[in-house]
Amino acid sequence: MIQRIQSIFLLLASAAGFSQFALPYLRADSGNPATMLPVFSDGVLNPLDNIGLIGLCVLSGLISFIAIFMFKNRTLQARLTGGALAASALLLALLAFTVYQTQNALPQGGSVAYQAGLGLPVVELVLQWLAGRSIRKDENLVRSMDRLR
Repeated sequence: MIQRIQSIFLLLASAAGFSQFALPYLRADSGNPATMLPVFSDGVLNPLDNIGLIGLCVLSGLISFIAIFMFKNRTLQARLTGGALAASALLLALLAFTVYQTQNALPQGGSVAYQAGLGLPVVELVLQWLAGRSIRKDENLVRSMDRLR
């Protein structure tokens, strides 16, 4: 059923995945030497600056959203959640690498401000893990009830 707790977790994880397009990861103010970098041409670093980040954000958000509606097949829902979890882990690793590369490429006197978007991949990862744990609990409960019959 859609009102189970794992559906809520998956919906929130999907929202966190897609909201990364709205919230930047890093921001450089105008006049800052960091705006000379191609990534900061618009003043922010967000998923639209890297094709890998775009793909992984969409993939993890979309898989989480699709997994919500697989409630009748818990094993498939668990696999999809695991796939979304893997995509989120890859997203987090690529984001850490991108931020590291950006920090190293900053010109002398350039600085960037961390933004709220940096926390969203972590939130998404935790929510997908919680959803996977709830799906496993549900499956174990159904199996135990089948044994009692």
